[in-house]
Parts: sequence; C-alpha cells; structure tokens
Amino acid sequence: MSDDVVRQLGAILDTTEMRDVRAQHAAEAVRAARGYRWVGIYDVGDEEIELVGHSGVQAPARIRVPVEQGLSGDAVRTRETVNAGNETIVPILGAETGMVIGTLDVESDKPNAFDEADQRFLEACAQALMPLFD
Repeated sequence: MSDDVVRQLGAILDTTEMRDVRAQHAAEAVRAARGYRWVGIYDVGDEEIELVGHSGVQAPARIRVPVEQGLSGDAVRTRETVNAGNETIVPILGAETGMVIGTLDVESDKPNAFDEADQRFLEACAQALMPLFD
C-alpha cells in the first residue's frame, strides 16, 4: 500500500497547482490511506514551524510554533521520527543538506495507534513529500 500512496503523492506534487493546494491534497492522500484523524504538512524555518496544508476534521490549534518547542521541535532537533502514542511527527530532510526542511504530523483517535508499519509508511510518505519543499 505504501508504494501506491508514494506514487499518488508523486503525481499530486508533480502538478502546476499552488503549493498550499498540493500540500492539502498530499495530506488528504496520507490521511485516507490509513484512516488517520488528522494530517498536517509543515515548513521548518530557522525560528518557526509553519503549517502548509492539512486534512482532518478540524483546523489545527496552532499554525505556527517556535522551532524549539513541542514534539515537532523534538523531531526537528533529533532529525528522527517522534511517536507520542496518538501522534507521530516525521521530519522531512533536505536531499542535499540533510537539514530538516519540513515535518509530517499525523494524529489518530486511538491511543498507541502507531506501530512500526505505520512509522515505515509515514517515513516513506515524508520522503515522497520532499519535492514540495524545492
């Protein structure tokens, strides 16, 4: 299934639509693939992490957070996936620099929802999202 979603993400990102529209469609594809409650795609700057696009039942509580705070800050700082039970944050790394250029934030209604298969799936999705940050 992850290969299908990765191909779908490639097709979504390889369009002339505006970046925020492509990000929203990509978030929708990731969310629909596994029935997650909410998916957000964020830019990572020097000082802030800012929402680019999302899919889910409600808008996020915050669209900008300081880069050093929270689970997203942990993912940026460690450059590793952070699994907090019902939320997983996957860093999106720049191909040339290896620096964190974005994050994929995924939430579930279920406690301890994310297993190793989910993590592998989400990490593959994060890698497929790299063209969104070019």
